[in-house]
Amino acid sequence: MLNGRLIIAASIIIGILLIWKLVPKERAREAWIPFLSLGSLSWAAGLFVVEMGWISYPIQLLSKENQINESSFTFEFFLFPILAILFSLYYPSEKGTMIKWLYAFVFSAVFTAAEVILEKYTNVVKYDEWKWYWTFFSVVLVLMLNHQYVKWFKKGLRPSGENHA
Repeated sequence: MLNGRLIIAASIIIGILLIWKLVPKERAREAWIPFLSLGSLSWAAGLFVVEMGWISYPIQLLSKENQINESSFTFEFFLFPILAILFSLYYPSEKGTMIKWLYAFVFSAVFTAAEVILEKYTNVVKYDEWKWYWTFFSVVLVLMLNHQYVKWFKKGLRPSGENHA
């Protein structure tokens, strides 16, 4: 069995490196929108599935601090929101519907494959009543909903030099 805390710490480092390398400086402010909105969505959804007994996270990075909320702090508040940033920043807005859905399916498939590997070979995540396809479809749904929110939110933003009075 692989060391779960080491995997979680490595995931955080990889997430930071992805943000550093893949988020252009001129779009850094924009990246906060999907990060914060998805963190809110995934916290509620993650807490629900844990409380229902469908999925569990036996190994936590901050196990003492995370005794009340047994969802995965690293996943719900860090890794999944980073995925949402990359999803929204590189979303193929100018492409057709088929390409947009393929983009969402590929993102979700890579994420789901990583979770299935972690579930099989580590104690980082355990499927109690959960199935891999629930992860796949929920990730597609949440990323697409979050991206629609990001688009809506950005419509309301004004250029910084514009008079707000």
